[in-house]
Amino acid sequence: MDIQNTLNQHITTPNTGKPVLPNPLLPNQDLLKPPASPSAGSGGQETNGTQAPADGALTELESAMEEIRAGEMILNAALAKEAEAAKYQKQQDRTELESTQERNRTDSGNDTADERIINQKLEKMLYWKLDSQLSATTNFSQIQNIFQELLKDIFSDYKGSLQLQLMAQLDNLTLNAIRQLVNSNFQTLLDFLGQYGRPNSTEALVNGLFENMAGRRPMPSQEGSTSLRDTGSAAQNPATKNISSRQIAQGIIYQRDAKARINTQYQTNVGRFEQSGTRTAEVLLRSGYLTSSGKAFTLQDIRQAQTFVQYLNQSQAQNQNQTESAKLPYTSEEYLGFSAGVSSLKAQTFIDQAGLGEGTASALKYAMGTYAQEYFIQSGQILKQMPEYQNRSTTPAYQADSFQKIYRYMVDSYNQKPDAQDAALAGLKKSLESFYGKQTDPAYQNISRYRADIGFFSRYPSEDLKKELINGWKAVCKDWNGFLQYAQFAKDKGLRFDYTLSRDLYLPFLMSQEESAHSGKRKKKKALQFMIRLSILVICIVICLFLVALFSP
Repeated sequence: MDIQNTLNQHITTPNTGKPVLPNPLLPNQDLLKPPASPSAGSGGQETNGTQAPADGALTELESAMEEIRAGEMILNAALAKEAEAAKYQKQQDRTELESTQERNRTDSGNDTADERIINQKLEKMLYWKLDSQLSATTNFSQIQNIFQELLKDIFSDYKGSLQLQLMAQLDNLTLNAIRQLVNSNFQTLLDFLGQYGRPNSTEALVNGLFENMAGRRPMPSQEGSTSLRDTGSAAQNPATKNISSRQIAQGIIYQRDAKARINTQYQTNVGRFEQSGTRTAEVLLRSGYLTSSGKAFTLQDIRQAQTFVQYLNQSQAQNQNQTESAKLPYTSEEYLGFSAGVSSLKAQTFIDQAGLGEGTASALKYAMGTYAQEYFIQSGQILKQMPEYQNRSTTPAYQADSFQKIYRYMVDSYNQKPDAQDAALAGLKKSLESFYGKQTDPAYQNISRYRADIGFFSRYPSEDLKKELINGWKAVCKDWNGFLQYAQFAKDKGLRFDYTLSRDLYLPFLMSQEESAHSGKRKKKKALQFMIRLSILVICIVICLFLVALFSP
C-alpha cells in the first residue's frame, strides 16, 4: 500500500469544509480535535461557527484512521527490518575486521619472530670477543665464519631495502670485531703507520681486511646505506641513523610499543625494491662497493709488514746507541742521504721478496718515504742543539737539497733496476762524488763535516781514508746481510752484499779522493814531515859519527 498517497487522500484544506488530519510522519502536529457538542451555541450552530460533521463524514474519518494505523504498522515493520539488516551488516563488518586484525597479528608475529632470530645472530657478531689464547689467524677465521653465516641468512630471508639495511648493520659489527683483532695483534705496525703513514691508516687497514674477506667495501650504516641514497630509495628515517646494539634489540621493521605497529616507511621501500626488481648485487655494483680484492690488506701481509717495522725499530735503536753525539757535527748530508736510501732499499726488497699485496706495499712505501724525511729532520734538530752549532761558519744547518739528491737517486735506481746492491753502490758513488766535491769547494772548506781528515763513514778524523772507506762499506754489507737473516731471506745468495766482489768499484772513489785539494795539502804536509824527520835522523847520525871519531884512540 502507498502510505503517502493514502494519507494525502484524507488531507483537506479549510476551504473544503473538511478537517485536516495529522500526518503521523510529520512532528509537532496537533491531534484531531473531537467535534463540538450539538448543544453548544444557539440555533444548532457550533461554537466556532462551523457546522458539525454528519454521520457519513464521521464514518469516513474513522475509516481513514484505520488506514493510518495500518500504514504505521507497515512502516514500523519496515524500519525494524532495516535496523535488523544494519545490525547484521555491522556484525559482519566487525567479524571481518577482527579476522583481518587477527591475520595481521599472526603475520606480524611471524615477521617479528624472524627479526628476533636475525637479531640474535647479529648479536653473535656484536658480542664477539678476541681470544688471546688463539692466534690472529684463528680469531680472524672466527670472524669470517660468523660473517658468512649471517650474510647467508640475510640473503635467504630478506629482500630489498631491508636486506641492504641488515647488511649495513652486519658490516659495521664486523668492522668492530676486526678492529679488536688488529689493535691487539698489530699495535707496532699501527703505531708506525699512524706516525709516518697516510691519514686514517688504521681505518684503511681495518677496511682493507674487511674488503679482502667479503670481496667488497663495507657499507656505511649511518642513515641506512649510501647505496640506498644513491638509488633514490633510501628511507630518510631517523630510526635508521647511528645503528647500535640498542637499535638491534629494538629492530628496524617494527616500532616497539604496546602494539606491534609496522613501520610503513620501511614497508613501502621494500615494496618499491621488489616491484622495480632491483637486486642487492646490482645495487652494490652500481654504488661502487664491489671492488677487486687485490688492493686490499691480507692478514699475512699485515703480519709480515709488522715484522719489518719491528726490525726497523731495533735497527734504529742500535744506531742511536752506537752513534756518539760528538760525531754529529762531522756527519754530512751525503751520509744521511745514503743511510736513508739503504733503509728504503731494505723496505723495497722486503716488499718484493715477501710478495706483499698492492695495498700493504703502497702503505709501507709511503710510510718509509715519510720515515726517511723524518730521519733527516730529526738529525738537523739535534745538530742545532749542540754547542758547535753556535759557530755557524764551521757547523751550519743541514741542507735538505743535498740529502734529497742522494736519497731519491738511490730509490730511483732501484725502481729502474731491482738490484739492491747495484742501487747501494750507485748511491755510494754519487755520495762520495758530492762529498769530495765539497771538500774542494772553498765555500765548504771551513765546515767541520767537510774537513780533509774526516772520514765519510766514520765521521771522525782518520789517518787512512782508504781503509776507512773500505771498512765503511764492509759495515754496510754486514748490516744488510743481518737484515736478510732477520727477514729470513738469507737463503737467496743473490740478495747478499759481497764487498769482495766490489773492490774494483772503490777505485773511482779513491782516485777522486786522492785528487781532492785537501788530499794534495795532506801530501805536502806528509812530505814536509818526512823531510824534517829525515833531516833529524841525518843530523843524529852525523853527531854519532863525530862523537865516535872524537873518542876513538
